[in-house]
Amino acid sequence: MAQPLTSESTSFTLDNMGRYLCNTLQEAFDSTTQTIAGRQRAFDMIVVGGGTFGAAIAEHLFVTDAGGDGTRSRRILVLEAGPFVLPEHMQNMPFMGGAPDLRVPWVNHPALNYSGLIFAIGGRSLTWGGWSPELLDLEWAAWPQTTRDDLRTRYFEQSSDQIGVTATNDFIFGPLHTALRQQLHAGLKTPGNETGFSFADLPDHPSVRYHDSTLGPINVALLRKWLDLPAGNRTSKAELLELLKLEAPLAVQSRTESGLFPTNKFSAVPGLIRAARLANREADGTGTIADARKRLMIVPDCHVQELITETQADNWVRVTGVRVWQNGISVDIPLAPPREGRQSTAIIALGTVETTRVALTTFQQSLAGRAAQRMGSNLIAHLRSNLTIRVPRKAIEANLPPEPFNSLQCSALFVKGKAASGSTFHFQITASGLNELGTDAEAELFKKIPTLEHLEGMLRANDKTVVITIRGIGEMKPRNPDSFVDLSTLETEFGRPKAVVHLGNAKAAPEAFPGSNETNIDRATWDEMDAVSDKIALIFAGNEPFEILPTQSSAIPVPTGSRAQRLALLGAFRNRRDDLGTTHHDTGTMRMGDDIADSVTNDFGRIHDTTNCYIASPALFPTMGSPNPMLTGVALCRRTAELLNSSVLPSLEAIISPQPEAGFRPLFDGTDKTFKDWYLAGPGGGGMLHLNGEMVSYGDGGLRLFYYAKEAFSDFTLRLQFRIFDTANHNSGVFVRFPRPTLELVDALKTRIPNEPFFDAGNAAWRPVVAGFEVQIDDNARGDSGKDFYGIRPEPDGLFKNRTGAIYKIQAGDHVWHLNFNEPAIQNYTPGPALVPGVWFEYEIEVQGNSYKVFLTNVQTGVRQQTTSFDNTDGERGRTPGFIGIQVYPGSTLAWRHIRIKTP
Repeated sequence: MAQPLTSESTSFTLDNMGRYLCNTLQEAFDSTTQTIAGRQRAFDMIVVGGGTFGAAIAEHLFVTDAGGDGTRSRRILVLEAGPFVLPEHMQNMPFMGGAPDLRVPWVNHPALNYSGLIFAIGGRSLTWGGWSPELLDLEWAAWPQTTRDDLRTRYFEQSSDQIGVTATNDFIFGPLHTALRQQLHAGLKTPGNETGFSFADLPDHPSVRYHDSTLGPINVALLRKWLDLPAGNRTSKAELLELLKLEAPLAVQSRTESGLFPTNKFSAVPGLIRAARLANREADGTGTIADARKRLMIVPDCHVQELITETQADNWVRVTGVRVWQNGISVDIPLAPPREGRQSTAIIALGTVETTRVALTTFQQSLAGRAAQRMGSNLIAHLRSNLTIRVPRKAIEANLPPEPFNSLQCSALFVKGKAASGSTFHFQITASGLNELGTDAEAELFKKIPTLEHLEGMLRANDKTVVITIRGIGEMKPRNPDSFVDLSTLETEFGRPKAVVHLGNAKAAPEAFPGSNETNIDRATWDEMDAVSDKIALIFAGNEPFEILPTQSSAIPVPTGSRAQRLALLGAFRNRRDDLGTTHHDTGTMRMGDDIADSVTNDFGRIHDTTNCYIASPALFPTMGSPNPMLTGVALCRRTAELLNSSVLPSLEAIISPQPEAGFRPLFDGTDKTFKDWYLAGPGGGGMLHLNGEMVSYGDGGLRLFYYAKEAFSDFTLRLQFRIFDTANHNSGVFVRFPRPTLELVDALKTRIPNEPFFDAGNAAWRPVVAGFEVQIDDNARGDSGKDFYGIRPEPDGLFKNRTGAIYKIQAGDHVWHLNFNEPAIQNYTPGPALVPGVWFEYEIEVQGNSYKVFLTNVQTGVRQQTTSFDNTDGERGRTPGFIGIQVYPGSTLAWRHIRIKTP
């Protein structure tokens, strides 16, 4: 067997974290060839793409498991084309300059100026600005109603909390922020400064809409606190709510619960690392067998060529695996086959363009004339402009406190607008200044401003000025025939055609690119957005002279009293508008919808006429609005993950209770909650794996015991189901009535240790052997190699007292053939139904006082047999109350489930 790959050294680092987080493709493939608890360990989910949304949906699927009950019943494989680069958002790291590399894997017109994708685990979430407004109702009126309802009532709130956007003033606050917010609020309410929306048109801030009512009502005092205003501030509640609507919805968590470090700016990587850590801990080791125990594997530097499919008799298409390209060859990774009426899934979670490429490459033949003919159409991006101004302190002085500032001040504000066509836009306003920049100003601003593209401009502030960047982001019209993605007939990469991107270039002059009606509407929207941006600039200027900063080294003076029309002329510099390929906000090409003839996927992202292929990407958006797709994309990931868990992915086997259950309560019901009540006694490297709602024994070496540590019991009836997998090797047992194994044996029992030749004083799992009783599991009734049977050593196989259903080693009338007599029948033993590999059996163990009775039932056939009855006369052994545990015998694999107890 190949040895596990160790951490590798570069010229600079030892890659412990990458080795900890990731597996090789070969390791992932080899793990699928293993069988654990009778089931081959193929993957239930393969997530194509470990960037923002692939990481988000994989982590949510892992953590919630089967509907959130924690039965650990799924295996997830994440395939990422890039390496592991950073463990969290780059602004949470010390400033080093630079960013993860971007690459353009598709073909497009140079005028679009695509900077491409961040090929790395976590993708664009490593560098994004954090602005996370929600969609307005008019921005997603064309979306399926069920999706809108679910996101509004549940998933937006969950996602806002997950990425840290719910709270306000936990990152941006201070005198400059308060002053600019006040000036902006007053200016927007002045006639002539309309944006297309009134404050009344806009929803309340998330902190208001998602407020926990158990913390008290939202009153004026609480609003002042959120807005960082003094207690004596006299602003009305209505205006305080309006001021909150100007707060930047940033995905940054700077304040957290007591005892927890803040996570700061959101990235999808920490959540994925957390899931990988849990998966590693559960796997309990390295190598192929331990890898097979892993529920989550992440493979970097792995390029997906296409999904492997089969067309069913009903003409629907099912994904059966994924074909990847690594080191110059194609490798097929299979999905687990359907079971229990459910099926495994493939999730394409790449960026919009690459998601479309994989979908077209996979389905252009099998779904021709159906969903494939709509894949790639409806490409949408964002219109984006930047206006950076430098205003004197005097422009905002009326709203500033009189005392000097001892640190660089920053602000981030948000304004929503609408064009005459109904297209929306918004402004992300970033400001800095009112203090001299120090020698390390770049590193300081790197930590303080949300959008790193504005860092150079912010460096031009000082103690007498404020630099303000007004970034306008506008929506593009959907269904634009100028905008689509298809496959190249000329260029290939990794053995498959590249995508080709066509985008209606509204930035280009009409004579250079006339464009469709939709492209020309985008041009008009862009003009209106820039006009509102000019109004906002004049609001901040406060009738003072100021400067436009079109480049890092130039300035355009704007005299006192300039009007918006004049500012528009001065602001019409060449680079005010970004190229359309620079926003990283592509969406729409795999649009969801209720009408199968007019969409690519259903409302949960399943591609029409496929049984098990889902999209987890902004490619799903039928329309885009102006918001960054992060919040909505994460919300959709959560929603789809919960559907997969509850209704699509293979579920647990149905549990049959052969006897009435009245009065019983669970000790293990298949969930994490009850599994955590069981503790391991014995050496590491083995124990009980929680898998598929079962407890599965594993490990070689020493004896181990998995015991219910939450409670000790006196009289009880215990029921538990188990199954074996190997007729030749299935030794185990159920221990009852023993003291907590972490405690030393009492002196009277220590005298019995010599009777156990393999007793290990340093192994707590041996103490119940002496102090309690074991209901044996072993149809082979293997003899104890260390014990004598009336002069015969080792003890022979086949004795009743060593057989399934017996109280282990309690004499059961076994025939001593070489001396021609029978042992005393201290227990009255009768063999039960023979154990069958893969079939569930149930023990019922009744302990009342000193009386023990055991029943064994074949759950499949219903055959039930009382196997033993025994009256204990040993006053030192089996004392009450005692604990219950399961023996983990070296090298024997059994599965356990449905453990419950009834007490008087």
